[in-house]
Amino acid sequence: MAKDINLTWTAPTTTADVDSIKIYRKAGDHTSESDMDVFRTGATLAATLTNASATSHIDTGVADGTYTYGAFSYNTGGFGPGDLIDTALVVA
Repeated sequence: MAKDINLTWTAPTTTADVDSIKIYRKAGDHTSESDMDVFRTGATLAATLTNASATSHIDTGVADGTYTYGAFSYNTGGFGPGDLIDTALVVA
């Protein structure tokens, strides 16, 4: 049965150059990945939030499985710093 996942994070310190926050979901445990480009490859874009100061999002209708989430700042120059959840999330 699909679940709604409530995600929260710390907003970037400075949001002046941030156009959006992009939330990615990737099947499996990828919490040890240090290359964020590699993480985003094959990941699902779960949301694009135009409020650069946003600190939460509800990912709706997530199927059972194990997932790693990441939140990334984004502007016309590309992706800024991002971070992954500390522990993979098991939806059951």
